[in-house]
Amino acid sequence: MIHKPRAFAFGIGLALLVTLAAGVYRTQAHKNRKVIIGTKDEIDYTGYATKEDARMLGQALASSGFLSNQGVSVLLSKGPSGASVSFVVKESAWNHPDTISSYEVIGRRIAPSIGGFPITVRLLDPAGHIKKLTVGKVLMGTRDEVYYVGSATEEDAQSIGRALKTIGFFADLGASVVVSKGDGTAIWFVTNEGFWEKPEAIAGFERVTRQVAGSVGGLPIEVRLLNAEMETKRVMTIQ
Repeated sequence: MIHKPRAFAFGIGLALLVTLAAGVYRTQAHKNRKVIIGTKDEIDYTGYATKEDARMLGQALASSGFLSNQGVSVLLSKGPSGASVSFVVKESAWNHPDTISSYEVIGRRIAPSIGGFPITVRLLDPAGHIKKLTVGKVLMGTRDEVYYVGSATEEDAQSIGRALKTIGFFADLGASVVVSKGDGTAIWFVTNEGFWEKPEAIAGFERVTRQVAGSVGGLPIEVRLLNAEMETKRVMTIQ
């Protein structure tokens, strides 16, 4: 019914995300610690992060299309509690749900390049406000995966993973599911092409959601059906 995504695209478009990254994040203490990606984009790095970490992050962002030689700057930081990646966005950009979900997808895409999960994605506006997003992953069996984003925790991911395994949805075939918490709870399923238009498939995802709802705090739950490029094709709320 589902398969792992082969590539990443973002619901509101890469061009808009690059526009949202409207500022340049600078750290005075380490202003010379940076790598240039292409000729204009740069990764600033601080803390325990290394030049190689920054280079790998830049390559991941470039291969995903986020960096395209437009003069964008990103900050990578590493410390005892893990890695964080900071993007400067327009004021209140995180009030748009599509912006949040797009940066969560970016976090999922870049985490392997900087040491793996979990990572923190920081969105900073010109006024100095910060929005923190956590992106983590747990492995169920040897191949099935649950990602957790927003304020969802590793425990939430483990809980829904066990529930999905109990009902037979997870069969160690390489399925991926995302659990998100913030203003509410959401579950994302990556589906085969066109499943979001088939009544029987939609009914099946609704049934699965009702069966596992208790594992992540109960209903209501927003369900997103995504294509292989991580684009949202259908959204429904299960009450």
